[in-house]
Amino acid sequence: MGIILGDFQANCIPQTLAGKDILGCAKTGTGKTLAFALPILNQLAVDPYGIYALVLTPTRELA
Repeated sequence: MGIILGDFQANCIPQTLAGKDILGCAKTGTGKTLAFALPILNQLAVDPYGIYALVLTPTRELA
């Protein structure tokens, strides 16, 4: 059993893991949270003290 990535995730996660910055905009329910959380958690598993993340969420649902 594995994770099946959506389009948003499949486009963002490899870029983020490569160290690139991501600016994304997508509808509710497209997996944005997983797209930014997985790379952060992946890096935290490698070096729990050496990563900093800035996550901006200017949405009505999260405001």
